[in-house]
Amino acid sequence: MSNYTSLLENKVFTIGVFVFLLFIYICFGLSSLFGVFGELSYNNFGNLTIPSLFIFLATCTLAILNEKYYFSLLIFVIVAFPSPIDDIFPSVLITNPSDKGIAAFPLITRIDIYLLLGIILKLFKLKFKTPAFKLTIPIKLFILLFIIVFITNIFKSQDVLDFNLLLAYSYHIRYFILFLFLVQLFDIKKYKNQIVISFVLCLIFLLIEAYINTKLNGLDRLSSGSLALNTFANITSAIAVYIIYLLKNKSINKILGVFGLIIAVIIMIGSGTRGAFVSLFLSLLFLNITENPKKLFSKLLKLGFVGVLLILTYLHFYNKEMIPDRYSHSYLMEKIDIDFSKNTAQKIFDIERSWETNSLVTRLSLFDSSINMIKENPLTGIGAGRWNRYKNKYSYNYSIDKVLLDPHNDYFALLSQYGIILGLLFGYVVFFYPYRLIKKINIKKPTPLTLLYVISVTMGIAAISNAGFFKHQIAGLLLFCLCVSNKMYFENENV
Repeated sequence: MSNYTSLLENKVFTIGVFVFLLFIYICFGLSSLFGVFGELSYNNFGNLTIPSLFIFLATCTLAILNEKYYFSLLIFVIVAFPSPIDDIFPSVLITNPSDKGIAAFPLITRIDIYLLLGIILKLFKLKFKTPAFKLTIPIKLFILLFIIVFITNIFKSQDVLDFNLLLAYSYHIRYFILFLFLVQLFDIKKYKNQIVISFVLCLIFLLIEAYINTKLNGLDRLSSGSLALNTFANITSAIAVYIIYLLKNKSINKILGVFGLIIAVIIMIGSGTRGAFVSLFLSLLFLNITENPKKLFSKLLKLGFVGVLLILTYLHFYNKEMIPDRYSHSYLMEKIDIDFSKNTAQKIFDIERSWETNSLVTRLSLFDSSINMIKENPLTGIGAGRWNRYKNKYSYNYSIDKVLLDPHNDYFALLSQYGIILGLLFGYVVFFYPYRLIKKINIKKPTPLTLLYVISVTMGIAAISNAGFFKHQIAGLLLFCLCVSNKMYFENENV
């Protein structure tokens, strides 16, 4: 393909993507305008909404004053900013009528606003001259499939609430398009140090916010008020892996890196989330093995030694009865009866419900419901955001209690809500494609930007036990990693 043809294709694609984003925002306006008929909740204000608004205004003011401030606060705004700020926007009730609590999600969020702010400010400086997107074929295919599935699910909407749920959860494509514009407009490499600082700032605020939330609510585990418990721990685990790689490649000030890592460990221990430790270990294992296949044997020996050491340590404390039942192998196995002749996850793994096994029992019920959704909607899924509304309809006992808004597994969440083809491509592009892109260009000296893929991989492993990508803060961070990796690929490839 000639350079002219390629440039023309990129321009057409960029315009098409912009038009689609504009279409979504116009739908927001119409839904908000006719909110009474659109089943929107306008009364979602809490005690912290106004204070968070003032903090957000101060953050935006700093971002306007200096581009370095903008990127120093970027990760903080995406992941750790107090969630009450989003309550100022028209929100859709996303809970099922049978749920024990009520939850709402806004049509537009502070992430939309902050990204639009950066884009508009830069466009003014560039006199509104925008470069065309440079995208790889898998990413272009993903965008095209997403638009097709999204529009199809609009027509599949059973009522206005279905339509608004689809709009609210369109943050997957909105954030992606906005990040594409952001990283194309800015010379992102100039702000790599600011982005590193933003990650550490994010961890500091998460710890402070979670400590206050835990004390105020009398909780027994460190819990964030903005992120669900498992998501809170898993994203901290992913950032910890990122900092480890920054330290390993001397891409961060050593004192700053160690400080950030200590905070991450404190959060993970305080949250008591088993999956976060597992995902951290498995991601380090995966990355270590795959990054230099020539040294595979020696690496396996080292990892084997560490594995044996960990097992012996576990057995030592287990024999001394110092392992809590929640982590006791024999205790948990006594409560689990496995029969592969059955035809549902709940029946194959018959688990006696207790405090220690409650999360396992619940997940099996969520998985079964998701599998049934996939079977009935294999091509387009039920539509993003609708899983919680229809979870009981697709469950075997027609009842999944509590406020469980997702399947607690990103892959089931993607397949059930986007269909098999787009769901599989989506999972690959978000979690593992950044790793593939960076490895293809074979960078000799990694930078904070080319190392972002470790966050994607770690969350891809955590996705087995948690649907972090269906928390809009986590989706924002992962899509940022994807867009930056895409830009690094085109800036460093040899063509």
